[in-house]
Amino acid sequence: MSTVRVLRTAAELVDATGHHPVAALDVGAGFIPPAYAVGSLADGAAAFSRRSDHGVSGSAALGTASGLATLLDDPTVRTWLTGGGKRHLSVPRGLMPVVAARLDLGDRGGEWDWLWTREVPPVLPGEEHVVRLDPCARDEAEAFLAAHSPRTHGQPFARPAQRWVAVRDPRTAGLVAVGSSEPSAAGTPTLAGIATAAARRGEGWGAAVTAHLTRRAVDEAGACALGMFADNDVARRLYHRLGYTTGMEWTSRWFGG
Repeated sequence: MSTVRVLRTAAELVDATGHHPVAALDVGAGFIPPAYAVGSLADGAAAFSRRSDHGVSGSAALGTASGLATLLDDPTVRTWLTGGGKRHLSVPRGLMPVVAARLDLGDRGGEWDWLWTREVPPVLPGEEHVVRLDPCARDEAEAFLAAHSPRTHGQPFARPAQRWVAVRDPRTAGLVAVGSSEPSAAGTPTLAGIATAAARRGEGWGAAVTAHLTRRAVDEAGACALGMFADNDVARRLYHRLGYTTGMEWTSRWFGG
């Protein structure tokens, strides 16, 4: 396999990954040089900086097992992956043993999927009840997520660019469903915190929130993305029905865990 190449621009990363949607829509304009690549699209890999959905510095890699092994066998790349304040690494599912043979990352982390779409979803029943939440509802939204979606990575009003929406019960004014959109490093609106009250699931409220946020994102930015836990088959079926494609199945590990 060829020697390791240094990538210094977002365009070089996009080219090295065959215009992979992660490189274009999740990293994009937020590219932080350098990145590293080796081999070809058929048998190679690229490693690049990537922040978590909470803004924590880390890295990710795309490619084949042999390509990733070649990258990690390079001492410069290995040092870069774990240095500079980086705290996590994500690789395509199934490739973590390649990493574990070369880096001691521990076992803290998990499996998750990254999905994307450029399609405007159909208008769904219930969307007319979706309203924007005011930041003064932060405590209410946090309590709702803690009660009905405790694993969520949603952080209500944690950053100014977030847009939180909700559906409220017309009788009690209590929250029925919530969700948010926030730009990725590339500027692509990325959904998080989509949750429905346990007693109201199956009524379509989560779908209505998702469709509302997705339509706005595609209209304004041309694309929308989201991350989800890999074991949430119900959510995956919903997102695929709304036009999302699974762009990457990730395994992540946090250093020192």
